[in-house]
Amino acid sequence: MKKLTFLFTLIYLLNSIGAIAQNVVRNKPESSVPNNVSRAFNIQFPSQDPVWFINYQGRYNQQLVYEARFIIDKRYSTAVYDKIGDFVAFAFTVDYQEIPIKIREYMNRNFPSFSIVDAIFVTLRNNDKTYELGILIDGEYIIKVFSEAGEFIKSTRA
Repeated sequence: MKKLTFLFTLIYLLNSIGAIAQNVVRNKPESSVPNNVSRAFNIQFPSQDPVWFINYQGRYNQQLVYEARFIIDKRYSTAVYDKIGDFVAFAFTVDYQEIPIKIREYMNRNFPSFSIVDAIFVTLRNNDKTYELGILIDGEYIIKVFSEAGEFIKSTRA
């Protein structure tokens, strides 16, 4: 009886691990991108070959978007489109030296012991442009958002 109980427990644990592992992988490359989305991308970035991902964003994660990830000018880049192919945002990585001095001074003054993990420049569909800097504070990834001119806008958790 003990062997039978042990066997059922072992089978249950192995199945549970498999179920948990399926939820760990968040984004998988998307192979079925709508034609209007891929057409909009090809018009905007004609010589690029992206890897597509599907994602939900918005306040309650209810807006379906398609993310095209690719490398342009030796920078990791992401172009985001909604489900009908309208442009939502474009983001690319920036080096520390490319961050405006006003932003660097703000970060050095307010977060001297926290180094910048990621830095991206984001352009939204309404042409708003922001710098978003990621830092780790007590093991939590925090994003500091600044205007193109270097003014602090907000802080968010990833």
